[in-house]
Amino acid sequence: MLLAFPSFFLQAQLISDTEHDGLQDTAVIQRLIQAGRNLKHAHPDSSLYYYQKALHASYGANYGEGVVSSLFEISRWYYSSNIQLSLQHAAAALKEYQKQHLSNNTLKSQVYLSLAKGYETTAVMDSAAYYYYYLNEEVDKGRIKDPYFELSLYTTLALFWLNNSNDIDVEYARPLKNFIDKAKVTLSHLPANATTDAGFYQLQAIYYCSIANYDSARFFFRKHIELCEKTVPMPSNLPSIYLNLGNTYIMENRPAEAIPYIHKVKSMYKGMPSQERYYITANLQLANAYYQQKRYAACLAILDSTWKQFKINYLNKDIIDAYKIYGDSYEALGMKEQAIAYKNTYITLYDSFVKKDKLNTMYKMESRYRLSEKDKKLAEQNLTISRAENDARRKNFWVVAISFVTVVVFLVFLLWLRNSRHKQRLQAISFEKQMEISRLSYSIQGEEKERKRIAAELHDGVVGLLVAARINLDLVKKEYHFNNESNFMEGLQLIDQAASDLRKTAHNMMPEILMQDGLLKALEQFCNSIAASNTTSIYFEIIGTPVKLKASLELALYRIVQELVQNIIKHARATEAFIQVSFFESELTITVEDNGVGMDINASGKGIGIKNIYDRVKAINGKIFIESSNTKGTAIYINLDLHKENLETV
Repeated sequence: MLLAFPSFFLQAQLISDTEHDGLQDTAVIQRLIQAGRNLKHAHPDSSLYYYQKALHASYGANYGEGVVSSLFEISRWYYSSNIQLSLQHAAAALKEYQKQHLSNNTLKSQVYLSLAKGYETTAVMDSAAYYYYYLNEEVDKGRIKDPYFELSLYTTLALFWLNNSNDIDVEYARPLKNFIDKAKVTLSHLPANATTDAGFYQLQAIYYCSIANYDSARFFFRKHIELCEKTVPMPSNLPSIYLNLGNTYIMENRPAEAIPYIHKVKSMYKGMPSQERYYITANLQLANAYYQQKRYAACLAILDSTWKQFKINYLNKDIIDAYKIYGDSYEALGMKEQAIAYKNTYITLYDSFVKKDKLNTMYKMESRYRLSEKDKKLAEQNLTISRAENDARRKNFWVVAISFVTVVVFLVFLLWLRNSRHKQRLQAISFEKQMEISRLSYSIQGEEKERKRIAAELHDGVVGLLVAARINLDLVKKEYHFNNESNFMEGLQLIDQAASDLRKTAHNMMPEILMQDGLLKALEQFCNSIAASNTTSIYFEIIGTPVKLKASLELALYRIVQELVQNIIKHARATEAFIQVSFFESELTITVEDNGVGMDINASGKGIGIKNIYDRVKAINGKIFIESSNTKGTAIYINLDLHKENLETV
């Protein structure tokens, strides 16, 4: 309390200064709004007081932007406790924005986002979708140029798509992946820091949730939490991450592992009115966990306390599912009347929810139809006008016809000549690229043939000679009784060690398991063998459904991963490395990460090792991306399109 008191005192002093200076100054109004933001979590009631005072002062000063900003902040304040009031203030902010003819596009976008989130919470999905996709279109057209807002929007759209469908499959995940890809592009333009890294981890977790790959989702959720817990002040979305992490266990019917994360959220936000939505969601999730554990009495107790403690003035899937859990718990306890009552309530709410979704869908279809009808009428009107103009011009057509035709022919000739030269340049560039790829491919093929030849000579030649020498020396040992001669016996051991090392070298140069069992088995055995003989822990993971690649492509990918892992062992000083091979519908992605000291990408790009990797990736028409810093290690991503020519045909 002593630590919090100075902050509150300073804000109180601000009000005193404001009253002294007068409330007609726009700078003072902005200070009031900022004061409310600073106290939003520590002193929510005082925060609301400052917002309302700023709103009153903005009306008095006829300061339109202050009115809209104050209404927007009040809308955000009410979002977690009273969604209807939140929507009312957001709608009022938009009305004032239009009435005042403001041009602050960033402020307008924030109001739109607040409306979209409010309508999503109250299950008015058509309105939510309208505002979300309007903002998406504004970003695509370049009218919103705030990368942090773009990142927030794409992340929210991904969550909106994830939370509003019960279907989980590849087709469903495609639009979600589109938003995630856009967010990744935005992230790439932002400076690397804890916030952008956390955003990347959250997006990865959302995608893996969408395809029901909960193990990978939890991995990225935990990476996100690690960053959030080190950030001061702690990010406001941390409870949401905890709840999502717990929900992955609920979805897999593992309630015991979900409960600790639920209790974390309850302990963080207990007694904070502005954050009661997290507390309610945590209670509903905990009730679900108790139900899965067959602790029906505890499940009913926490639902009853939630309904008594909070005034829930919104409807979503969690609330509807709570009534089903009510009914099923009473049924399990043999209390049939209560079970029937709650199940009937669940059916009524669920039917209403589904019906609302259907009506929203019909509304969207009707809107699109009306829009197409308007476009059709506009086209007809334009056609009529065009015909009238053509009739008027026809009288003068023959006067200028010959000149016009001459000009047209000349322009067509110029365009043809320009287009022809452009095609020639493109063909030349394409030919040069193909020649470069062919040169790299032949060079790599020659290198592989040489590796195979050397491996065969080592295995069949040098190793054979060493084995023969060992046999002859064994005969000498028996004939001359050299069993107790330490120098002689040590020489025999050195010959054995040399033969063993040469066999391993020959095997690494041309691994038999790659030819027999394919790329994935070869990579797994390689990672295990490297980890066994080094202090670096190496984790190998396969995502998606593997497909059989051509032998030449598998060999190229094996060499790439082999060289990357050996670079980690030699230079990174890492304690952990992570190799992931992901198969998507038309794309193969290889991820190699470590927690080492990182590298200077610009300087290392001139080295032989990295240049070889770039050349190998280029030779198979792939793409490579490298991210590195001395604090978080190195991450290398290799993408390859799975065209028919890359797949092994039966």
